[in-house]
Amino acid sequence: MMKQLFIIVLCIWGYTSSLYGQEFRVQGNMLVLGEIESPFIGIGAGIEAGLGEHFSLSFDFNWSTQADGSVIEYRPAVNYYIKKGQSGFFSGVALKLYNLNENDVTPSWEHKFYFIGINVGYKALLSDNWTLSFMACPHFGRGGYGPSTSMGISAQLGLGYRF
Repeated sequence: MMKQLFIIVLCIWGYTSSLYGQEFRVQGNMLVLGEIESPFIGIGAGIEAGLGEHFSLSFDFNWSTQADGSVIEYRPAVNYYIKKGQSGFFSGVALKLYNLNENDVTPSWEHKFYFIGINVGYKALLSDNWTLSFMACPHFGRGGYGPSTSMGISAQLGLGYRF
């Protein structure tokens, strides 16, 4: 499933390169899941490609850790920018896929689950090629047990390079 999703995102991203520029970014991230007491802190990377003057397709990969375990987050999203040129305030819809890994021998967390979230953020142009962005993505899950039914939020601060 993940392999096919990644190939689709990569094909769309490659197609849009002829229309609008792409951006590659590295980011620090924090993830809070409602039933897990302490936040996950980590690093990540993302790609973003313009789909028009106001829309972009984004794919983020984040790895975060805490004392009880670690989590990998995959987040494809479509964002809408108020200003042209993919800068300034934006919002969008994201599909969030999580894979939790516990340090304990007895599992108490559900290990794989999916959310739909809403991206809200701001991207500042530092120069023609460099960007600085902040994004928060609250989410809510249904079904399952544990963290998959809890509200949560992920937040990122990223430095990007446009080419």
